[in-house]
Amino acid sequence: MHDFPPPQPQRPRRAAPRPGPVRLAPLQGETNLSYLDRLADRYRLGVRDLIPALLQIGGGLFKGYRTDGEVYLNAEARARISAFSRMPEEILQRALPAWTAQEPVSPAGAGAAGRFRFGSVVPAAGEGCRLCTAARTGHTKPARVYLQPHTRICPRHRRWMLGTHWIDGAPVDTEQVDLGGLAEVVAAHRRHLDLLRHRPDAVRAFEVAHAVVVSWWAQQWPEEEQWPRRVRQLTPQGADPGWWRLLARDAVTYPETVALTSVLTDARTRQRLLADTGGHLPHTLAHVPGLVGELARVTGRPWLVERIASTSAGPLLLWAQHCVRADADAAVAARPWTLHMAHRPRPIARELTAYRDTTQQPEKSAGGRRLHLGLRHTSDQAFTTGLAHARAYAAVHGHLAAPIHSRFNGFALGTWLKNHRKFAAMPPEHVAALEELDPWWRPPWTVMWQRFYYQAHDHVRARGPLRPEHGFPTTSFGLGEWLYNQCTGYDDLHPAQLNRSGFG
Repeated sequence: MHDFPPPQPQRPRRAAPRPGPVRLAPLQGETNLSYLDRLADRYRLGVRDLIPALLQIGGGLFKGYRTDGEVYLNAEARARISAFSRMPEEILQRALPAWTAQEPVSPAGAGAAGRFRFGSVVPAAGEGCRLCTAARTGHTKPARVYLQPHTRICPRHRRWMLGTHWIDGAPVDTEQVDLGGLAEVVAAHRRHLDLLRHRPDAVRAFEVAHAVVVSWWAQQWPEEEQWPRRVRQLTPQGADPGWWRLLARDAVTYPETVALTSVLTDARTRQRLLADTGGHLPHTLAHVPGLVGELARVTGRPWLVERIASTSAGPLLLWAQHCVRADADAAVAARPWTLHMAHRPRPIARELTAYRDTTQQPEKSAGGRRLHLGLRHTSDQAFTTGLAHARAYAAVHGHLAAPIHSRFNGFALGTWLKNHRKFAAMPPEHVAALEELDPWWRPPWTVMWQRFYYQAHDHVRARGPLRPEHGFPTTSFGLGEWLYNQCTGYDDLHPAQLNRSGFG
């Protein structure tokens, strides 16, 4: 008698992929979901009907489906799609950026698998130029492509791709606008492509430049004439100009963003910056006059110098400070292109939502109240608490140079201020609130120097001017030593220290 092993369960046989009657070519830069949607449309089906059946994976693939999402496929699923569309995989991989990205695992351990992701967690995408799509496909159905800053313009048809902005579960109607009459935007696109070809840092520099320019755009300076003119040209007759100012923000500011990118990636810019600062960290943009003057020149805004010179926070000043640090330490050479979350432009969809809420229910925004959720809300509450103690301290002492380990009214104010000085990407409104109490609360030198400066200031106010040639017989030993060091170390002082101490 023989003992035979028990029969093993067999995996269900899946039908081999077969070619369909329609051969469909992908578009360059197209999303997987868009390609599959166009494939389904050729059979007069929806993508949620064709693809689960083709892959034999059930209808749960597109749970929570939105047109701005993306679908990721494993190797077997890609092979089935390739066979059915009669399009070689190497062609699909060259054209579709996400074709092999984020490969999912089949729940059964083998077989086709797919995973759908919402638009908010995938790279920016939107409708490609409709005229180009129609010419290349022979059909009017739009295609969705991944949008990078330099691919948002169709130079042939002079169109700007706005992308998809969702508000309350529905996309904004307009996805692309005609750039007719805005030759400067098309010219900036040519310059942008040239920068991408010849300057290795152009991609990262554009992100920094975009953040800087959008921070200017948000100011709505009365001297600004070019951006309002572009908004007027893009706004359809009878449409809300306030809404369109937000919707077309990136198109309107694109020429200046490219111009700033060119300046930031120019080696001569850093040379001028280092010459202006003498190796010292700039406290405001007034300490880098060469950079500020060049930005005013390339943007055609001579008044910009006066507007931004006093800037003591934000992405442009942080970039300049990183450049100075990188010159002294090669290990931080890549930091100039670091863009902190607090400096990133607010998404246009959020801007539009806030605008709609304000116009529909203005009473909710009375008094300038802002609603935040989650971590940002908690952060704002903590800052408000610390700011109240800082305000009380400044009222007593006239400054915020509190010793690091000091407590004020039971609150660890010294530590709180130290932590905020180290946080380079503070929200601009937080920086402004502290600067209102003490413009030098975050100096580019030690807080110890700042405290001795205030001691010297108080001494002069109480006893009259100091005469270095006579020594400092009326001061304390520590203050006298500090004053002596300022005289002997004159050449090493920051320009702003010279101005503050009267040595300049």
